[in-house]
Amino acid sequence: MMSVTQLQEELTTIDALLHLLQREYDVLKTRDLPALEQVVAEKQHCVDRLRDQIAVRLDKLRDHGFAADAQGMAAYLNRLPPADQTAATRLWAELEQAAVRLRNQNDINGAVIAAGRSHIERSLAILRGRDSLDFLYDQGTRKVF
Repeated sequence: MMSVTQLQEELTTIDALLHLLQREYDVLKTRDLPALEQVVAEKQHCVDRLRDQIAVRLDKLRDHGFAADAQGMAAYLNRLPPADQTAATRLWAELEQAAVRLRNQNDINGAVIAAGRSHIERSLAILRGRDSLDFLYDQGTRKVF
């Protein structure tokens, strides 16, 4: 049986990852390479821990005969004893909200990275004597001349 403690640990890891993404954003703005390398390493460790926690949760759902998806989790929560159900349902809702915040911060960081890359590529194009508008990106963000 999946415990409320396991869900709390997953939420704690997600909160730590959100904090790291916010630090990464600050470091990206200041272009502090050593700090960026450090935060990326910490972020990777946190992502690995979260991936392991999610895998354990999904395995436990399957072990109890539930689908390893949102519907399976909802069905699992509905079968818990009332005292556990209240706490677990609250934590699950917090996990879902935290996942949205993670996705949003990750998208923001990605936009900062893309803007920085674009600036560097325009600068390089100018240095090479090439019009920076000579290239476009395909759907995979690969440069196409």
